[in-house]
Amino acid sequence: MAKINSKPAGSVTHLFIYILTFLLLWEWLRPIPVITHTADIHIFVWFAFFSAILIYLRVPYWLIIPALLAGSIYGLHIIFYEGSFLSREGGWQTVRLFSGEAWYNTTLIFSGEFAGLTDPFRTFLLFLLLALVCYLLYFSVFQTRRIFFFLLSTVVYITVLDTFTPVEASAAIIRIVIIGFFILTLLHMLKIQDEERAIGRRTASFFSPAWMYTLIFMILAATGVGIAAPKPDPQWSDPVPAMRGMVLGEGSGSGSGLKRVGYGENDERLGGGFIQDDNPVFTAEVDEASYWRGESKHEYTGHGWVSDPRYEEVSGDSLGYAKYESLTETEERQVSIEMKEGVGFSHFFYPGQVQSISLDNLSFYVDDNEGAREPLSFMTDPVGGRVMAETPEGNEITLTAYDLVYEDPAFPIGTMRTVSENDPQEVQDLYLQLPEELPERVADLAEEIVEDEENRYDKVKAVEQYFSESGFTYQTQDVPMPEEDEDYVDQFLFETQVGYCDNYSTSMAVLLRTLDIPARWVKGFTSGEEIEELEDGRSVYEVANGNAHSWVEVYFPEVGWVPFEPTQGFDNYAEFAEEEVDIDIDLDEENGEDTEQPDQDRDDMIPELEEGADDFEAAGSDGSTGGGGPGLAEMFTPRTLFISILSLVFLMVLYQKQSRLQNYYFLIHYKLLGQDKRFSTAYRRLLWILENEGLPRGEGETLREYAKRVDLVLSSQAMMKLTKLYEKVYYGGYEPDGEWEALQTEWEELVKSLNS
Repeated sequence: MAKINSKPAGSVTHLFIYILTFLLLWEWLRPIPVITHTADIHIFVWFAFFSAILIYLRVPYWLIIPALLAGSIYGLHIIFYEGSFLSREGGWQTVRLFSGEAWYNTTLIFSGEFAGLTDPFRTFLLFLLLALVCYLLYFSVFQTRRIFFFLLSTVVYITVLDTFTPVEASAAIIRIVIIGFFILTLLHMLKIQDEERAIGRRTASFFSPAWMYTLIFMILAATGVGIAAPKPDPQWSDPVPAMRGMVLGEGSGSGSGLKRVGYGENDERLGGGFIQDDNPVFTAEVDEASYWRGESKHEYTGHGWVSDPRYEEVSGDSLGYAKYESLTETEERQVSIEMKEGVGFSHFFYPGQVQSISLDNLSFYVDDNEGAREPLSFMTDPVGGRVMAETPEGNEITLTAYDLVYEDPAFPIGTMRTVSENDPQEVQDLYLQLPEELPERVADLAEEIVEDEENRYDKVKAVEQYFSESGFTYQTQDVPMPEEDEDYVDQFLFETQVGYCDNYSTSMAVLLRTLDIPARWVKGFTSGEEIEELEDGRSVYEVANGNAHSWVEVYFPEVGWVPFEPTQGFDNYAEFAEEEVDIDIDLDEENGEDTEQPDQDRDDMIPELEEGADDFEAAGSDGSTGGGGPGLAEMFTPRTLFISILSLVFLMVLYQKQSRLQNYYFLIHYKLLGQDKRFSTAYRRLLWILENEGLPRGEGETLREYAKRVDLVLSSQAMMKLTKLYEKVYYGGYEPDGEWEALQTEWEELVKSLNS
């Protein structure tokens, strides 16, 4: 009978080493959910354990291969498919679907289209890889007795993840060191046993307790000293940014090829893809999330943006840069910003309209030397909004921390629909500029987009929403670079329709300018990730290179510059207020009632309340009143205790099943009351249910990306159908007519899938 190994089974020491080696394999699997989107990692761990047992027991090939195949299909069923595996609808359906998957993916492999492999087949290959690794570990322990290479690979793997990813591997390193000490020492002991038997000193395997006690003591002592010993701070600067720059490439604003995302200075040549960079740039303590404005640029060249800064020195700490005008209400707020080590800019980033800068908490560097807090001169570019500071000698500084006071606006929608469109001449001169070579079809498209709108605000919103309704795709890689004779906006609008924030924001600004609507291109950072909520209600946000972003500001007379967000998947944090109509109705006069009467009635009731209080205080100490109410002994009867226990059990079951009960409630609610006009509400409720069931929408994930992931997890196509309709309703103002009746079953299918 063919077996994995024809030799007799190893000793207990072999088994112990094999178990320790499996624990090393577990260390390879632990970080996977952190660095990838892989979920259900416990299934892979159990499959590896199952494979290791079969291999250790030396099960024949004709049994182990079907067993591993069945185990992998069972794992695929749990991850991707529905129903009980032992039922015809469950396991048999999984086998049938996987057979089709295997045939389809095999053809892809032979044709070299590896990128097209489906997720279930990729997962199946991972199961096979785990089984193969378990066999190789078995071979290393029982045949070659060499495990050092695998141990070294594990250390390198974990340290690389700890350095370059969010994985925190401090505890993993300690575990690996302890396991490695045991494995290497026990393997050395096995070698000595072989030598002893070879020279005839011993005829059987032996185990030395003294050896094991010494090993345990040495490992505990070395680990304890390593943990408790003082550790100096890093003696060299962080090599990760430099290594990433060498490997991934540094990108400026010009040139072609793949760049690294981040805030750059040169925007003369836009286009091309970029690589994500999650290195943090600064943290901000602020009242609420907002975009971080660096500057704006006003001249579009056909390939990018340029600007001619016109710095003006301002006196004191009040900055003379106005974005908002008389009809915009603002609220004063404060923000504290601290740059990460090794990161700094010569200008400030701010939300809203910056008012003043606090000198007390301002820190900076001048030529790599820490600068004094004063004196400083502040300069503002009134055209681009770039705010800088310099020393009395005229040297630029590198800011590392600062506090700002800014005005947070609320833009009046009704006012913006009715304001005059007679823009000041200086606004027209700067923010209506377009290159002479701009293709005419760009202006024709703008006219087509706004043909049904009558005021500036609705025209701007129509252009903003156009990109979400017309087949454009947000993409950061494989983004074409325009040729020298090709206009950047024209290429995006009519040729590729693929790009990221620079494509969207530049195109919106140019389209608006063809309509004689002043617009400018703004760059900075999105809000970042909230990492801490403070006791005073404020929050701390961490902003990374990956948050670098661009958007559009549009001018409205008497309102000022208003931000808009055309890029798919991004939220505009600006507040837009619908003016309320004041209706002054004297309800008391209308009803002919005396307003003082309720107060008099309450005064008349006070003595009665006080009298009742006296009666309560006169109650007996045994808990009974003078009227002969029940005492404690009568309250705690067997009957009341039994009812209390039943009620408690009922409440516990109700609490445990609350999620499913809520889902059933919304199923019935939208089945009975669902209407076309309530479709948006039903869709948002579905998002809430998915998050409640452990399928939340990821940060920065577009609705379509999220819908695709949900359908993959639930083996459905319903989420994408609902999402496409919601985008038409939300972004395009589409009025559903009979759509809810058609998609109601899709909505219910998703909720029922979660319940099952």
